This record gives sequence, C-alpha cells and structure tokens, in this order.
Amino acid sequence: MPNLLNQENQKILQKASNIYQVAAPAKKSRRLMWSSLVLLLVVVMIGLGFFTKVILAVNSTNSESGAKVSFIEQIKHLISNPDKKLAGESNDRINILLVGIGGAGHPGSYLADTIMVVSIKPSTNEVATMSIPRDLYVDIPTFGWRKINNSIAFGMNDDYPGGGEALLAEVVTEVTGEPIHYYARIDFEGFKKVIDDLNGLDIDVDNAFTDYQYPDYNFGFQVVSFKEGINHMDGERALQYSRSRHGTNGEGSDFARSQRQQKVLFAFKEKFLSLNTFLNPAGIVSALDNLGKHNKTNMQIWEIVKLAKIADNINKDKIISLSLDTSDEGLLYSDTTIDGAYILLPNSGDYSAIQYRMKNVFNTSFIAREKAKIEVQNGTNVIGLATKTANKLKGLQYNVIQISNADTEEAITTTTIYDLSGGTKPYTLVSLKNILDANIAPAKSVGMTNSNSPRTTSATNVDILIIIGQDQISTAQISRHTD
Repeated sequence: MPNLLNQENQKILQKASNIYQVAAPAKKSRRLMWSSLVLLLVVVMIGLGFFTKVILAVNSTNSESGAKVSFIEQIKHLISNPDKKLAGESNDRINILLVGIGGAGHPGSYLADTIMVVSIKPSTNEVATMSIPRDLYVDIPTFGWRKINNSIAFGMNDDYPGGGEALLAEVVTEVTGEPIHYYARIDFEGFKKVIDDLNGLDIDVDNAFTDYQYPDYNFGFQVVSFKEGINHMDGERALQYSRSRHGTNGEGSDFARSQRQQKVLFAFKEKFLSLNTFLNPAGIVSALDNLGKHNKTNMQIWEIVKLAKIADNINKDKIISLSLDTSDEGLLYSDTTIDGAYILLPNSGDYSAIQYRMKNVFNTSFIAREKAKIEVQNGTNVIGLATKTANKLKGLQYNVIQISNADTEEAITTTTIYDLSGGTKPYTLVSLKNILDANIAPAKSVGMTNSNSPRTTSATNVDILIIIGQDQISTAQISRHTD
C-alpha cells in the first residue's frame, strides 16, 4: 500500500490540519479500562471453555514455524511477550480469511458457501471486508480452473499441506494480491449454535424480501421471508438471512448477499463484545464450546486474545465493505463453462483491478470525506487511455465527473495532477499522486499556453485535473483520436 505519510507527501497533508483532524482519537481512561476488562474476560474464557474445545481444535500450531506449541507455553508467551506483533501488524495490515461451509449432513459438505477477507488496519482501527463469490472461476493449484468454492474440498481430499483452508488461502491471495495471515472456518451448525448461545442477534434489514428457493434439509426448497427494520434472529434465521441467493426486491444478487453476510458478521461482533454477553459467562463458555466443535483456525491463543483487543477498538463508522459482483463497479461478469456451469470472471481479464482495489482500500475513507470532483484528460496519442484511467479511479471510489482530451499541441510526456481546490482536498491529491506515480503542479500553471501545458478544463467546479501523459501508456499502438 502506498505510504501517504512520507516526507514529500507530508508537506501537502500538513495543509489539512485546519480542515479536519487526521489523527486517531485519543484513548480515554474508560476505553483503557474497558479494553483491560475485555482482555481479562478473554483470558478467563481461555481457562474455562476455550481451553477444552477451541484451543484443542486450534491444536496450537505456530503460524510462523508450523511447530506445535503447548497451551502452557502459549500462556507464558502471552504474559512474557505482551508486545509481540500479530502477523501483518508490522505492515499495519492484518488479513483474515473467513469461510463458511455446510459441514456434515449438508449437500456439498466442504464446498465454501461464504468466503470473506477481513483486513484490519490497527493504527486507525479501520476494517475493510471483501466478499468473494463462490462462483468465481479460478486456477486452483494442481486442480486447474474450477469454481473457488471447491478449494477446501480439493485440499482435504488431496491432503494438501495445511489442509483445504491453506489451499483456499493460497487461491484468495492470488485473487486479491494480499497475503492471508490467518483463517477461520465454521460450518452451518456451529454458526447457528453460537448465535443461539448469545441469545440471537438484532439485524437491521434494509429491504424486505422473500426467497422461494431457499434450500431445506431434505434436498428440496422452502420459502423464507424477512421484514424491513430490526429483526431479532436466532441461529437458523441468521443463517437463512446470510445464505439466501434468490430473494425478491433486489436481494437475489451476489452483492446483496455479501452485504447481508457482512451485516451479520458485525452484529455478531457487537453482541459478543457487549457487556450483557460478558455478564452471562455460561453463554460465553457454551458459545466457545460450540465454536471448538465446528470451526478450524490457524490462530494461537495469544493471537486470538490480541485480535479480541483490536476488535474492541474498531469504530463502526470506519468499516469499509467491498464486494466482487457483476454490478457496474463490481469488477466481474457472468459466463458459463462449456458444460453449462454458471461462473464469474474478472472484467479486466486478470485479477489486476481486484488487487488494485484491495491494495488501496484504506484510502477510500478520506477520499469519500473530501468528495473531490475530478476531471481526467488524455494528453497522449493512445485512444481510450483517459477512459481506462477514469474507470480504474471510479472503481476505487473517486468522483470522476469528466473525461476528455487535453487541449495540447503535442503529446504530454509526464502525467500531471493540478490542484484546483486551493489545498482543500489533500488526501485525494496525495493518493492520486501515489496511484498514478504522477507529478503535482500548482493551480497557477493551468492555462499556460506552451504546447505541453493544458489551456482549460472542460468541466466546471473541478477540484482536481489529471492530464494523462505518455508514462501511462501500456501499449505500443499510438494514434491521436478523441478519447
């Protein structure tokens, strides 16, 4: 991820100090007390239910060396090395793969039904989630091109090193460009039971819908419906809400499904870390006991504890939700295989656009706040280069309002960004500089009449003007034409 706070960029960002506060909020004493309480309670849980079930299920595998580590050794490690960093923490990004499977007694027991990457940025308590559809067509190592949801089953049947979850993590890394540091897999029964142990979840349903093709437990279908507004859901209802694929009222898309899954995930997080939950230790132990029976993870005890502390500090307003789907900005399109199977493929022909979006996901919060109006002009002889650049920026949530050709007599050599906002859009300016590896020029240079400077912008009230130069050319074909 580009470093927005290097020495050069800091000069620009310094201008933002009078616009809004960019530093993370200071921790108050109550927050410190609450975090300490969470840590204490988690340690107590480890000594009760977690020790007997979850810890044994984890089997205490060291994520760095692969060696087995005893429970006592991990507790010693937790006490003597409280500042040891989680995998990815040194780079300020921890990536966790969450997977849901049917499990024993369900059709396709070990096909991944839900695949989600959760990225945590500890320095700002931001979280980004990316839902990956199970129908994404990928190249699974040693198995060839298949739907991504086959990965766990293939890995289990073929005794893949680290198991099916490790194989899926490898594939997800290839798709997103991000290393997967940890994974957690849970089956349907565990999902339902742990929610029931927490006395259900309160979910705010955005759109009422009915699914007439929801799978039942006899290889048939049943009808499920949800009303708009707050719904208190037990485990079965929460599973139906998360899994539904054929809902009415716009809820049958992959995008809607992934949004519902993310909503359930964070409702679970809020409920699990709530004070009422901690006042019910029996429910906690039961929940963790059920997790141990129905989940698998490569996290050690101390890593789980530290992640719990980080989760307690996550600001709900800093959650960024992404989804790979077939919407206008979803980066995928649907197709069929030669035998008629429905699949999803990347619009770009490879994973570059997906990786680009994932890499820059944490820039979007400041970008959305600034809402800069951007114009992209083609200063080269390559047809469509401005459009290609604009589409990439739109996919990263930039507000591109105009695309045109630069009014120049000669092709421009170097991509240049002109700040027309008077310094009021510093994060957008710096992030664009890093994304395009471009120069930043002061607004006063716009309108100069030499052959390599733009004369005007064709859009009004533009905050940032980008003139695409020949350094962005990725093809050898050059022919001047209207973009």
